[in-house]
Amino acid sequence: MADKITVGNVEIMAVLDMIPPPRAATAMFPDTTVEDWAPHEDALENGQLQLYYGCFVIRSQGQVILVDTGLGPGPHPDRGNVTGNLYEELRPILIPADRLNNTNVSPSDEINTVVHTHLHGDHIGWNVRYQGGMPAPTFRKARYLVPKADWDYFTAPENADSNPMVQRYVAPLRRLRKMDLVEGEHNITDEVSTLPTPGHTPGHQAILVSSQGEKAIVVGDVLHSKAQVQESAWCAGVDIDKSQSRQSREKVLDMSENEGYVIAAGHFSNADHIGKVIRLEGRRYWQAL
Repeated sequence: MADKITVGNVEIMAVLDMIPPPRAATAMFPDTTVEDWAPHEDALENGQLQLYYGCFVIRSQGQVILVDTGLGPGPHPDRGNVTGNLYEELRPILIPADRLNNTNVSPSDEINTVVHTHLHGDHIGWNVRYQGGMPAPTFRKARYLVPKADWDYFTAPENADSNPMVQRYVAPLRRLRKMDLVEGEHNITDEVSTLPTPGHTPGHQAILVSSQGEKAIVVGDVLHSKAQVQESAWCAGVDIDKSQSRQSREKVLDMSENEGYVIAAGHFSNADHIGKVIRLEGRRYWQAL
């Protein structure tokens, strides 16, 4: 199990916001059956699909980049009243041990960039915090990079009312002048960039890392379960464009298998969230690092 890897000169660290209640795999993947999941028992926990709400910190060329911000502090009534822990989990990752007890040092000051793979609620919840009804950016020194196609989709009049978390945790960033809309292949540093992987949402993007000949990709919701490494046609029910989702997943799996990309998958378990795709006897498999 790897919680931290180096990719050339870049460091990628996993951080967990929360573990929501498990669900039936067929509820998450409504086009599958219980029988379909029989060969994938290792992708289930006690027979159910357990997602993890994980994020990643990337250090590159003096920049500290946070990929996604989890579901937020909560408690979350629709997730069994579980609370999010991202902010506190970031403390030992971002702050040297000899400064951890200094109350004047906080994770808020250490992040330069927050980049979102997409704008679903479990990826945006720590963007801002409210005090006295007024929002303030959780990471006050950071620019927040938001995929333009997602912003356009989720803030369109016909969609805005059904996406209250975007209104509460993303829209304030524009008013606070902390948000930048990005599209296509956008360079964050010379070693870190975005890659369009639409389907789950219109503007879904993966985060590419390339340094010293080594490569990695933070995949967001291109993958929800390691079963999809073998069953790449399986789509989550919440994928907005399932055809595009399949194409994006095949693209990422090909990159890992053929070009050696390490994959960082925030919804995988702590034992599996960093790994790569290997092929045995004509089939792809997930190999955790």
